[in-house]
Amino acid sequence: MTHVYLVRHGQASAGTSNYDQLSEKGIAQARLLGAYWKQCGFQVDAAFFGSLQRQQHTAELVLGEIGHNGKAETLESLNEYDHYAIDRLHGNGVVSDGGTMRFNQYVEIMTRWRDAPASDEVQSWENFSMRGWNEIRAVVNAHSSNKNTRTGEHDNLVFFTSGGVIATVLQQLLSLEFRSTMHALWQIRNASVTNLLFNSEGECLVDYNTVPHLQIQPDKSLITQI
Repeated sequence: MTHVYLVRHGQASAGTSNYDQLSEKGIAQARLLGAYWKQCGFQVDAAFFGSLQRQQHTAELVLGEIGHNGKAETLESLNEYDHYAIDRLHGNGVVSDGGTMRFNQYVEIMTRWRDAPASDEVQSWENFSMRGWNEIRAVVNAHSSNKNTRTGEHDNLVFFTSGGVIATVLQQLLSLEFRSTMHALWQIRNASVTNLLFNSEGECLVDYNTVPHLQIQPDKSLITQI
């Protein structure tokens, strides 16, 4: 039995010259998650993250809080889609991190990307929507097959990633329609945890988009979705 934990990165720096870096609030969110896991006695057997700065910094802060010194690996399949390219090609003048986009506008942009012919400029929606799920299943299968030859059990696998990857994993796992996938993506909170269970009976969703480490804080502005 393997538990997979999908952690969305802390708040990024929308509207600045470097969106990919964590904001001060994003740094606090990541540290609070790590402190909460440490308090709960949560053990990370192996950790994975994309190559984006906001994903790696979130992982560094969380794992540092719990004192994790075990396996940590970069998997580019955990990277978010290129929202700058999607906005430029399919946004019709609307930008994702401008702070004024409405949900229906977002769905329209993403639908144009989904329906666009293949291009060298940006990965297709079809490929993006499968790559995170395929990578996570491959990692789980590799750990499961190696359990008898490894020292200890690797049952808690943590993947530090982004909202788009988490939503498409849910899409594949739950057979979500496109608009439902977009709605799931739109709602994913920064430094949230989504838990999947993999066992001999298959895979299932246990928890989605949870932030108990932030909900217990007096400062409710720590709960963000940017």
